[in-house]
Amino acid sequence: MKSLLKFILGIVEILIIVFAMFMVSIVFLRNQFGYTEFGSNTLIIIDDKNITELTHYDPGDLVIIKDVLYTDVNIGDELYYYDTLNEEYIVRMGIVKTKTGDNRTALYTFEGNERVSISSDRVLGVYKASYPKYGKIISFLTSTVGFLIFVILPILVLFIYQVYNLIMILKYDKD
Repeated sequence: MKSLLKFILGIVEILIIVFAMFMVSIVFLRNQFGYTEFGSNTLIIIDDKNITELTHYDPGDLVIIKDVLYTDVNIGDELYYYDTLNEEYIVRMGIVKTKTGDNRTALYTFEGNERVSISSDRVLGVYKASYPKYGKIISFLTSTVGFLIFVILPILVLFIYQVYNLIMILKYDKD
């Protein structure tokens, strides 16, 4: 019975560490525009600042955008890109009307917004997936209170437990 409890506790410790590493990576893998990037995927949380631009999603949704190469973009494709609004970066979506450039850099114009050209440096990519309400969960977990309660506190408890185990082994183990 004691070995089963130790096994379960070991599994819980591993889960806490993996969860903490995932949450820390969400916080630290933000790009210069303030959005989290995992490899070629960007996580967009639909909130007050971008809900007016991305109207086909609900507040709190998590949208994953996959990076694309210039050569993979065709006229008529839906592209997500960074734009500025009130000195903040937001994500917008547009249907490509024209593209000009070479294999390294390009300029895009979008239907309904021909006066604005967007550089390929600001292009996020194409839609990959969306998860309703997951954005609210991630927003809370990466907030100060959520990070403290669900990342720092469990790691602290785990650390104290391991120090306690070490003391018990040093004090009572005669081997």
